Amino acid sequence: MHERISVSVVPLRTLFSEAYQFRLPYFQRAYAWQTAEIGRLLTDIVAAMREGGGERGYFLGKLMVARKTGEAETALVDGHQRVMSLTILFAVLRDLESDPLRQELLGSFIRGTTLRLTPQDAMAVTCDRFVQAPGGTSLDPDEDLDALSETERNVIDNRDHLRAELSSSDYTPEIRQALVGYLADKCCVIVSSVEDVEEAWNFLKTEEETRVDFTKADRAKFRLFAIVRAEERAESQSIWSACEAMIGPDDMHALLGHLRTLKKRKQSGKPVESDIAESYGFNKPGACLSFLRNDLHPAAARLADLRRGTDPVVRAYTERLSWIDPQLWVPPALLWLQRPRTDVQTALFFKRLDRLVWMMKIAGYDPTKQYNRIINLLGEIDRTEDVAKMRELEVTGALREGALSNLRSTTFDAKHYCGRVLRRICLSLGQDPGPIEKNTLTLEHVLPRSFSSKSGWAGAFPNARAVRNYSHRLGNLALVSPAENQKLATLDWETKRKILAQSHFVSARRLADAPAWTPARILERTEEMIGILFNDWEIKL
Repeated sequence: MHERISVSVVPLRTLFSEAYQFRLPYFQRAYAWQTAEIGRLLTDIVAAMREGGGERGYFLGKLMVARKTGEAETALVDGHQRVMSLTILFAVLRDLESDPLRQELLGSFIRGTTLRLTPQDAMAVTCDRFVQAPGGTSLDPDEDLDALSETERNVIDNRDHLRAELSSSDYTPEIRQALVGYLADKCCVIVSSVEDVEEAWNFLKTEEETRVDFTKADRAKFRLFAIVRAEERAESQSIWSACEAMIGPDDMHALLGHLRTLKKRKQSGKPVESDIAESYGFNKPGACLSFLRNDLHPAAARLADLRRGTDPVVRAYTERLSWIDPQLWVPPALLWLQRPRTDVQTALFFKRLDRLVWMMKIAGYDPTKQYNRIINLLGEIDRTEDVAKMRELEVTGALREGALSNLRSTTFDAKHYCGRVLRRICLSLGQDPGPIEKNTLTLEHVLPRSFSSKSGWAGAFPNARAVRNYSHRLGNLALVSPAENQKLATLDWETKRKILAQSHFVSARRLADAPAWTPARILERTEEMIGILFNDWEIKL
């Protein structure tokens, strides 16, 4: 068996060279990474580069490939997401680089005698034109984004996210140049190679079919309880079961991560149970049982209270926080509540925590940036009870501008948080319409995304470019019932007004006040809706 599989550590300079010509086999899934994943990839690589002074290597995981000995053509069996994301990263760096030699180097990571990675047919043209071709990352698609597949949109969104990050003030030309060298020579993958695609597929299939589908909480429990003394296991099991009954298995595993965060105050790539065992000294007699009694159980009770909204002071904030992210805010919330605080300070703390988490999400902060902000906030909670002195709860200029840019985006409806922002605005207007769900609540584009050339819309929006520029903006969106959405369709404004005026939803009824629906009105309403959000969060426009 060992002769059929070769395993090697490969730096990216080699991986993206003539040594490999990647193509995707028939069973490879589509490109699914979004801005959160690719943003974290960039942040983690840069953090590793800075922490090690550019000398410490960074491991990017494992790839499984199939290729015959001595040949460059390589079937990328497992690892498509990383290789495509790295291709996008190299392309953005190439197009931001002014030095011809470095441009040439970066270009060689994308194309040699052939493309280093040949995408799937459905996205090959888009990827070549807007990523792989020199200068492509600075071009915008002429097509309506709705006409692009989800995979194509992922490529464009990730490209734009990386370009915005790498062209920001955080990345000087010198930092980008250092990053290129670090990527090429210090970042590596482990490549497992077999000669036949079907054989590689069988390895993956066997692994998938024989894997036992335990929950993450189950795996953590088994590994932790392996350390517990035999005489302590019955009580340990009882405590664990009580905690899981309070919060459920998903929150149970997340809670272990929150306790790790509260203990270590830094990010970790280790399994959570390993960090818990190390941080709480499980090598000492009784330490695991003590952790379960004195740390896990009280924290589970506090989290259960947060989920149920037991505390009227924080109920409204935790509910809205859960709309945008169920876990990010939990560590500071647990830390705050485990200490004596006044109701006034507690209300202010959760109000500002709610604002911070929403703003980071809307501004497009990647998970590592969000996590680091939360870690810094924990330190401030330790140092002061005065919420007004907590700088990490403040909205910085960069955070504000990042959020404004996305709220004013011409493709706001493509943002993953679009429906939640609209729901939040509706709540500020006095009505919670609930989450967007197929049978109860839908997203309406007041200016239709397409219509007949004879439509009344053609006067204010005479061509496809004008429609693309306005139809996807925040100011053109409303939440309505499925029945209303079906009636509204592509009707002209005067007819739509009558339907909207009778809507059950207050935000939709307010639309009917406009005598005409024009580009100016869409821009005006975008600013009005941003104003509602920012006023709620006490942020100046």
